[in-house]
Amino acid sequence: MNILIVDDHDVIRQSLEMIIQSEFPHTTCTKLENAQSCTAVFEKNKFDLLILDINLPDMDGTILTEWVLKIDPTQKILIFSMNPTAVFAKRLYQMGIRGFLSKQASVPEIRKALYLVLAEDAYYMSDEFKTMLNYDLLNKNTGNLPDKLSKRELSIAQMLANGKSIEEIANLLQIEPSTIRTYKGRVFQKMEVTTMHEFLAKANLYKII
Repeated sequence: MNILIVDDHDVIRQSLEMIIQSEFPHTTCTKLENAQSCTAVFEKNKFDLLILDINLPDMDGTILTEWVLKIDPTQKILIFSMNPTAVFAKRLYQMGIRGFLSKQASVPEIRKALYLVLAEDAYYMSDEFKTMLNYDLLNKNTGNLPDKLSKRELSIAQMLANGKSIEEIANLLQIEPSTIRTYKGRVFQKMEVTTMHEFLAKANLYKII
């Protein structure tokens, strides 16, 4: 079995490899630290599972997830992230991931997720995510601000909230700065803010940062 781990923290990569090999002893783990190396390796190899962080130094993980699933819609992806479940999980499940794990998850919970995705070819959903889905269903909740943003808008909003400039974002996404400014305008409009101060306050409130 071959598993690809993409995370910019070495201790996370090493820890995941240890947990994986304790559960599946004959597994080979390829460990990478950024999106660029991931795309290069992924185009040439097949993996039983991709474990991916959302916050990578050179590309937003949601964009990388979208790219991977365009290349291979059957690829199993398990997100392992510090980002809040409420902000990203629903959108990523809709894209086609198999599970969303918090980096605060216990080792038994990580093993459970691995077993469900790899051994049972099933989906892993944390109790927190199940509770959130049930709440949305019962209340027909459509007021979650991040859900109003497109995948690209949410990605750019997160980068803006984390202090990246228009030029830095344009370079990361390989599109024109003028296009980023257009996206920024759409984000501000949907978030009903007019200044960067208002944007940062609301981004913090909805845990986009």
